[in-house]
Amino acid sequence: MDHVWAAEQLQQFNDLIDRLEAQEHESNMRTAGTVDEVNAQLGCIRETVDRLVSMDPVMRELMESARPGLGSYAEPPSEGWSFWDSTYWREVVRANVLRAIGIHQLGAEARRRLRPDSPDLVAERFHPWAWEAAAPLWHAGSMQEAVHAAARSVNARLQQKLNRRDTSESSLCREAFSLEAPAPGRPRLRFDGDHTSDTWRSRQQGGMQLGAGCFAGIRNPAAHEHDLHLEEQVALEQIAAFSLLARWIDECAVEVAERRTAITQPAPEATRHVRPKS
Repeated sequence: MDHVWAAEQLQQFNDLIDRLEAQEHESNMRTAGTVDEVNAQLGCIRETVDRLVSMDPVMRELMESARPGLGSYAEPPSEGWSFWDSTYWREVVRANVLRAIGIHQLGAEARRRLRPDSPDLVAERFHPWAWEAAAPLWHAGSMQEAVHAAARSVNARLQQKLNRRDTSESSLCREAFSLEAPAPGRPRLRFDGDHTSDTWRSRQQGGMQLGAGCFAGIRNPAAHEHDLHLEEQVALEQIAAFSLLARWIDECAVEVAERRTAITQPAPEATRHVRPKS
């Protein structure tokens, strides 16, 4: 909702109430005047009242939008006050108009300021594998390149930790967090915990899916879509995803295949067969 516009319309309505009050006071103070002067004065009052009456339905809606009930004030009764009486507008309507103006002017800002503080996403606290690579490009205003740099850095650290150069990125993450036992030349990353528990298996599968998703869904577009213009918040969230992946890779232990040493048995001593003498 456009609160600024609503407050402006209500303020114009309130100004008309002030004008009617002033016109009525001036008319009451006039002790003498020509017929033309009196008619002119009454014409100004009628014009102001007509404008108030025509604006009143919409102003009620604007007051209701500020707070339910503010626009439900009663119309003048058949006896007593009337639309022509400034007392009705001044004493029945004005207070609600002023309340609605205040809510529209300050309500949105007040609600924003009174909300519980939201946590900040502090880039300097990201995992250094992600942020230290991204920071120079980020500060240069190159959001897309910063995301790509974070992805390259985390991939390089993953390759280094597993001593793998034959594969990378999504495919390496799938192998690294695989639930299968390590094989020669194919070590695994293992979270701490009971390897037989469902929780541990879930973490392994989560690491596999997060890693594959980060490289496929974030790194690849950042690397290949040259006209990709990332907003700052989106780019920061993408680097945060790589920061989490980096933390998981960093905390995992490396499990390698057991080496089986072949034991060579000495050949049995040759037995000489001696032909007996006949």
